[in-house]
Amino acid sequence: MSPLNTDGALRWAVRESFLRYVTVIARGTVETDGVDTDATGRFVFPLRARRLTDDGWHLSFSGSVRFTAHNGFLDVLIAAPEVIVSASGGVLATHVAEDPQSLLPLLEIAPIEPETRADGLHWDAVPTLLRDDAVTHFGSVYASGAEMAPLSITAALLHS
Repeated sequence: MSPLNTDGALRWAVRESFLRYVTVIARGTVETDGVDTDATGRFVFPLRARRLTDDGWHLSFSGSVRFTAHNGFLDVLIAAPEVIVSASGGVLATHVAEDPQSLLPLLEIAPIEPETRADGLHWDAVPTLLRDDAVTHFGSVYASGAEMAPLSITAALLHS
């Protein structure tokens, strides 16, 4: 585990049952590239960019996590996640391996405003639900609307 990005990060454990299935039951692997894990086992994607738009905060993260099992039959990639979040809700999407410019929406994010602290913006333990678009991405194991792990985001404020 290397030092965590202090500029900001997305912390997300995906889903406990999914991790247990991949690593214990299916004896698969979890490979990370540019992603750390924190003390609670959440994946920590470093913040790459942030901007406030009319739709809310658009946050871009770097790194990837790949879950593989069953000799590659199960292959789930979460790469360079993008988050758009506002008081009316949000979405977490991943870049797609076949077309890195395309985004696949994975999660609906509960409506929440960030907490402003001295070190920046914080969204803590935000509930998430699996989107219909992502059911097959996770091997059709979870139904649309299934609860996924909550996510937390930090983003340092930029000063001009």
